[in-house]
Amino acid sequence: MRPLTPDEPDSLGGFRLIAHLGSGDLGAVYLGVDSAGRPAAVRAVRGEFAADPGFRTGFARDAARASRARGRFTPPLLGHDLSAERPWVATGFVAGPCLRDLVRGAGPLPGSSLLLLARGLAEALERLHDRGCVHRDLSPATVLVDAAGPRLIGLGIGRALADSAARRAARPPAYTAPEYLAGRTVLPAGDLFSLGAVLLFAATGRDPFGAAAPSTADTPAAVVRRVLRDPADLAGLPEDLRGLVGACLDKLPENRPTAARLLDELGGPLPEEPPAEWLPPRARASVARSEESYRSVAAPVLGPLPQHGPDPSPANPAAGPRPRGRTLLRLCALVSVLLLIAAVGVYALSGPREASGPAAPSCPPRGGVVEALPPPADPQTVFSDTLVELSFSPDGATLAVATGDGVTLWDWRSSLAVAHLPNEHPLLPPAPTAFGPDGCLVAQPSRQGAVVTDLATGRSRTVAADAVVQGAAFDPGGGELALATDSDPEGRYLHLYDTSTWESAGTLPGSGGLGDVRYTGDGETVAAGETGGGVVTWRADGLHRIGVVRDRSGAGAGAYDVVPGAGGVLIPRGDRVLLVDPSTDREVREFVPPEGNAVPVDVVYSASGDLVLAALLAPGTTEAGLAVWDFGSGAPEETRWTPPALYPIAISPEGSRLAGVRQETGEIAVYDMELTLMGLLTG
Repeated sequence: MRPLTPDEPDSLGGFRLIAHLGSGDLGAVYLGVDSAGRPAAVRAVRGEFAADPGFRTGFARDAARASRARGRFTPPLLGHDLSAERPWVATGFVAGPCLRDLVRGAGPLPGSSLLLLARGLAEALERLHDRGCVHRDLSPATVLVDAAGPRLIGLGIGRALADSAARRAARPPAYTAPEYLAGRTVLPAGDLFSLGAVLLFAATGRDPFGAAAPSTADTPAAVVRRVLRDPADLAGLPEDLRGLVGACLDKLPENRPTAARLLDELGGPLPEEPPAEWLPPRARASVARSEESYRSVAAPVLGPLPQHGPDPSPANPAAGPRPRGRTLLRLCALVSVLLLIAAVGVYALSGPREASGPAAPSCPPRGGVVEALPPPADPQTVFSDTLVELSFSPDGATLAVATGDGVTLWDWRSSLAVAHLPNEHPLLPPAPTAFGPDGCLVAQPSRQGAVVTDLATGRSRTVAADAVVQGAAFDPGGGELALATDSDPEGRYLHLYDTSTWESAGTLPGSGGLGDVRYTGDGETVAAGETGGGVVTWRADGLHRIGVVRDRSGAGAGAYDVVPGAGGVLIPRGDRVLLVDPSTDREVREFVPPEGNAVPVDVVYSASGDLVLAALLAPGTTEAGLAVWDFGSGAPEETRWTPPALYPIAISPEGSRLAGVRQETGEIAVYDMELTLMGLLTG
């Protein structure tokens, strides 16, 4: 996916075009949006196809049938006009790679993934055949893959392409049924042959009926001969699928199973929510890259990724868009926010864990925040005159906005509030919210301890209820919760708690009250900002003190960041940001903002970009901005866009997202490291 170039169209058939997706048999494919706000894959049909009577006739015939065959594994046909000045076809958008690219990049799929792939495609074909339509062009290129399963695209197009003189000569034969190659009648059984070939490719990474030896010619004519005469090589298929795939690849269409019978043999239709991690890790990473590409280019315009669940309504443009109420959108957002609740395990809030016995329940990876934590009916989205603190969930998908009445969790990509965590004893100003490393637990500092909430159950408990807790952080392993306190009779301001028992695990001395605490991502260092202006650092293994950075020029207790490893502490001091070695309190490097009256008041380190970013303000004026430097050299970093004026700011754990309050409007915005706007919280 890439932005449009000046010579590409900005609209087709009433769809506003946002980005270029690629090219297919019909022509260039674009990401567009219709008047109802639905994202679409819009194909600009090449002139030779639009002018071909065989294509137009076949397309009109099968497009009407395909519109009635809409299912959960078949994105809808949204519209078409082959007689327009610029002919076009629009279908539902899927944010995932095609199966060919997925397998070539991430390797063959394991048995469990193959089974889900087969069931999803068989269900799509059963629905298609039941409505009198034949796909005719099923191949790894017409199967898209996203986090919830396979998506069969090209309905209504395949047979038209096959009937078109412009396509027949170039049609690749490896996934084409023998009877089609011999010029005989088009039957649903041909789709089953293609499905068998697709599953063989997914399991082995090789095209079916390929050359038996590297020296053998693999010309289209040679492949056609092998499809017509040679048995398929089923080596590499799991044993439980070999018989079914072999039956699909039978040379005689009457010997192949129907889609309905195949689906029954495979175990029937998939449940409404297939397994969340149905793909192996490398394949999931490939899908995630496609989703990230969508978010970086289109999400600011089109919103969250589209859902392709069951949809009984036909894709009929004349019927108008389906209602898309805020409740439905909120449910979709809940799915996104609790991707932060990874299946690592829930910390018990009701008491100690058993040392042995049944494993602790896992957080729901595809559920929603429990009903005990409903979001506000009208969540606050503008913070011009309100104190606020921001923090990201471990996966960066959720933004916690802390104010005087508690914390609101936002799915920032869709701009939806998904939960609210009240705070009966809030701090003023508020403190950043702390997430546990698996996203299950959320800790809010308060005037009477830290309120720890389990997002999976909605249960809360208070830790260190006799202390004013001004900062909280979970260690990267999740075993300890560190609490920063503003006073202590023995001068031990950092309190540690074991998250399996919620009992004290020790206290650490400091030279003054603490207002903030954080761990580095590598878990090697824990640091705390003193309310008097210093930053104390300890080694996490053994918790012996490294040193104290003494002067931050009156900046807030949280106005610092710690670079992983032995990178040092970043602090605002005067008119610049300094990198300081905490063991010696010596300056290592300086980062100088552009000339002006604004000075750094907050600073973060981006591990993904190896960048330093600082919020700039000029007290008593409206002057504000954001400075960005290369960490290694201290040189200003060139950015594609004018840096926004943000304060306060927060960086996502992996360092790829920056959130902040826009000083011009009071809105909360999220940017990537190129300062491209990714999301905006709106009511």
